[in-house]
Amino acid sequence: MSYTDVSDSSPAKKAGATRLQMVMRRFVYPLAVIAAIIAVIWWVDARDDPPTSPTGERYGPVQMPAALATVGLETAAEEGALAPNFLLETMDDSELRLSDLRGQPVVLNFWATWCKPCRQEMPRFVEAYDAHANEGLVVVAVNLQEGKGIVRPFAEDYGMDFPIVVDRDGEVGDRYRLLGLPTTYFIDRQGVIRSVFTGPFEEKQNDTNVQGAIEDSELEQRIADIVALEAVN
Repeated sequence: MSYTDVSDSSPAKKAGATRLQMVMRRFVYPLAVIAAIIAVIWWVDARDDPPTSPTGERYGPVQMPAALATVGLETAAEEGALAPNFLLETMDDSELRLSDLRGQPVVLNFWATWCKPCRQEMPRFVEAYDAHANEGLVVVAVNLQEGKGIVRPFAEDYGMDFPIVVDRDGEVGDRYRLLGLPTTYFIDRQGVIRSVFTGPFEEKQNDTNVQGAIEDSELEQRIADIVALEAVN
């Protein structure tokens, strides 16, 4: 007597195989393609963008020059302290050292393109920079751990004409003890942090503040506070 194995051709088996194929086509394959695209962008950025300065100095937190250290003030990411110094690469293949901005009021904004509140508040910083650039204000947008290929289209779309630097490994963000994004530090002309704000600066809508956001006038006041203080010669 002979037996025929029909298990592989049963309707239930065929239906299960069909469902598996549908899941693969609809979800697994697209996710794999997206992951591959992200990996390629990351690889291109990592290949094209050196992790160190052309002078050989490593990007990230750096020591404050002795000539700029203020007696009696510690260096820390908190109000009343000297803002921690750093060296980071810019979008135009140059570099920015925070201590080189001493004598100018600085708005230091940590952000990322995936951060929705960051996207919502960025126009406020563009407007503030345009309004106060003639007073020496510098807005430094510190992008957290994204490549230039991701950051550049965002910057062009939002008209970000101020310096944008990339904290590729997140060490500067760690030095500033970030609890979330966006986070903004307001630094006066002496390099002292005058205020810190975590969360988005958003505009008023129909004379009513957006819930959970800080009103535009306070952003202007924080900027006015650091612009008004003269640098010590």
